[in-house]
Amino acid sequence: MKFTFNKQFMVLKFLLLKCFAKQITLKLTEAGTLPNKIGIGEKILVTNLKIIGEINGTDLRFIREMAGSDVKGNSTSGNLSVLDLSEAKFVAGGDYYYKDYEDGCYTSNDIIGKYAFRDCKSLTSVIIPSSVTEIREYAFYNCIFENL
Repeated sequence: MKFTFNKQFMVLKFLLLKCFAKQITLKLTEAGTLPNKIGIGEKILVTNLKIIGEINGTDLRFIREMAGSDVKGNSTSGNLSVLDLSEAKFVAGGDYYYKDYEDGCYTSNDIIGKYAFRDCKSLTSVIIPSSVTEIREYAFYNCIFENL
């Protein structure tokens, strides 16, 4: 079997992620505080994240970066693949989480907004809260989930 450099690099990256991968559960007592709970260097190592509490646009922007996509849809080095929001609640407020041309996308109460997880290619599973009443267009555009 002949390996190319690219395949060898991917295998090495996978092995390193397995060694350093992190699975964490965080309770947010206030929306917008997720970036304060996970260090800037640590955020690319988290592969499995459960959030308990309220999340707003600031938190969602950080989650997007952890899941491989920045605020403009550009790739990041984030490796978040499993996101459990079963005990979370989307609330209005915070920064915009996605910049669509000139307009920013902001969170609303109990709604997974437009482009919320767009281009978050490392995500393989998202458990959404039961409180969600609406999922807007393109919320999961360009995501590749395991069990659809």
